[in-house]
Amino acid sequence: MRALVVVLIVVMALLGVQSWRLGNAHSRIEIQTTTIASQGKKLSQKNGQLIALNILTQTSSRAQTQLYAAAEQNGRLIRDRQRTIEELKRENEDLRRWADTPLPDPVIRLRQRPALAGGESYREWLSQNHSLPAGPGRAAQ
Repeated sequence: MRALVVVLIVVMALLGVQSWRLGNAHSRIEIQTTTIASQGKKLSQKNGQLIALNILTQTSSRAQTQLYAAAEQNGRLIRDRQRTIEELKRENEDLRRWADTPLPDPVIRLRQRPALAGGESYREWLSQNHSLPAGPGRAAQ
């Protein structure tokens, strides 16, 4: 009878230990499930950020390609215009003399302006009085 009680106590102790281990494992599983869920949310957010960044990069790349193409076309147009001017200067003596004369002072002042570094400096430059003196025809009116 004593042996049966001892066996019964040992079995109960083993069942208690197993129950405790099972509860402990269950709580670890819950913690890991919560951690996995939060990591999944973070991963989704990072994935969304990467997708947005990829779209932004592709858009920027397309815009940069378009700008390079526009710059190349502008350069080509400038070269064509310069070539046309040179051809016209070679063909026409009056045009050559006119092209070689210096510009009048008021026109030179129109073409001169300070180096502008952004929209604010441009607005400031525009707000200052940079008018040309009235010509001889204006004074009579």
